[in-house]
Amino acid sequence: MLDTQVTHPATRPEAWQDRLSHGDVVAFRFPVADEDGAPPKSRPCLVLDVVTIAGTTLVTLAYGTTAQSDANRGCEIHVTRPEAMRAAGVHRPTRFVGARRITVSVDHSGFAANRAGTPVIGRLGAPEFERLNAVRARIHAEADMAAERHATRRRERRRSPEHPIIEHRRPKKHTLPASPRLAG
Repeated sequence: MLDTQVTHPATRPEAWQDRLSHGDVVAFRFPVADEDGAPPKSRPCLVLDVVTIAGTTLVTLAYGTTAQSDANRGCEIHVTRPEAMRAAGVHRPTRFVGARRITVSVDHSGFAANRAGTPVIGRLGAPEFERLNAVRARIHAEADMAAERHATRRRERRRSPEHPIIEHRRPKKHTLPASPRLAG
């Protein structure tokens, strides 16, 4: 027997892109510099931010790694408790590096969907989520300070008497006449 039921857009289930929010962990092919030239592998990445600009939804992702090195220290969220690892969908202790992030469209081909058709693999637990909010606050504050520095420099350049507008002109070239008869 054929199913003749029509799914209308209003009754269609919500897509994973519509439910995505900060604190979600997704599988994403984060671009890294590999020497062998192979495409990036799918890895857990933490959603730091979701914004919609001019109708396009953008997501900022933090790089996830199991390596416990001193690289990119500072803006990171550690997921090490067993219950937190299960909730986040990771199998080993993982640190999400906020200093190493990328902003992409939710339609980016780097998202790696699982069997359920979604790249969302988990969500941060409460203590990790609290740390995420502190990292997000730091990233936003640094961006605001940088924007203010740039705006201040632009204003100073516009008003600064130290940098008057100077018009540079090349001197006219004086040419000699082609023949002595024309000179006289």
